[in-house]
Amino acid sequence: METTTTRAIVVDCLQYSKPSRERFLEWKHGRVGCVHVTLAVWETARETLSVIGQWNDLFAENGDLVALARTAAEIRAVVASGRTAVVFGFQNTAPFEDDIRLVKVFHDLGVRIAQLTYNTQNSIAAGCWEDEDAGLSTHVGRQFVEELNDVGMLIDLSHCSERTCLDTIEASREPVAVTHANPLEFVGADVELNRRPKSSLVLRELAARGGVVGLSPYVRMLKNGMQTTEREFVDMISWTVDTFGVEHVALGTDFYTGYGIEAVKWWRMGRWARESPVPIDEAKPVVEWPTWFESPTAFPTLVETMRASGFKDADLDKVLGGNWLRLFDQIFDKPTA
Repeated sequence: METTTTRAIVVDCLQYSKPSRERFLEWKHGRVGCVHVTLAVWETARETLSVIGQWNDLFAENGDLVALARTAAEIRAVVASGRTAVVFGFQNTAPFEDDIRLVKVFHDLGVRIAQLTYNTQNSIAAGCWEDEDAGLSTHVGRQFVEELNDVGMLIDLSHCSERTCLDTIEASREPVAVTHANPLEFVGADVELNRRPKSSLVLRELAARGGVVGLSPYVRMLKNGMQTTEREFVDMISWTVDTFGVEHVALGTDFYTGYGIEAVKWWRMGRWARESPVPIDEAKPVVEWPTWFESPTAFPTLVETMRASGFKDADLDKVLGGNWLRLFDQIFDKPTA
């Protein structure tokens, strides 16, 4: 079969691999134009500053492959230069240390996406693992949402609870995102880690306010787990497009590699717990991905499968990256006072 190409900028709106030149080469070979990378989950402000310093070293050492982008315009410029644009983000508000002034500080350092909570309750909001869903904090949470809007930082609800998602969508002046989660109605309530997928109510409200959801091949959020085929994943993309609108569907793979079991324990427990609310089976591989997506080099094949399933160029371009770039244009590139 003759391989075709897309003119779209492919945007993967969540990866958390241990960064290295090997990973950057995978992005290049997979024709990935932009990757939103996680700087921190439970890290303090000081620890996060060190992570940013490490990334600065990586940019200096691998300037032929990657560059930091702070605006949508910079993303396009980096891609035009033949490199992959990196967007900094947090998967929790822990690095802000309950200090609203640090939102602008980290924005000045290049952070452009912030997830309100990582699975559990914090001062801002409730996470998806909480049995009692308190939603967005009336006092602190709503002020943080306003601050994130003011500085031009995209709000991410991927690991947030149902009520937190709905409260935040309503409270935010700007559209918000679910950078990496799948639709609950499609994958089914019996999926492992089933609190991660998002309800149709959340996704309808997200779309109504101009937001975007990034769909993921992470096996614990797929209907058939490791047995899910590439075509079944594409069927999920098609279903989400048909249900919520093509302007609101994109990709956020949640791809990670290069870590051991201690990293998984850190993500699941942080400093506050001795055991994970969702048990960790240390007998299983740390990283499991379907055979058709074992690294970002698989993106071109995924694109071809989407074409074969009936995606036309205009819709394909939106899902691959156009929808994220439209949202980034609106959030990142706003005039500053």
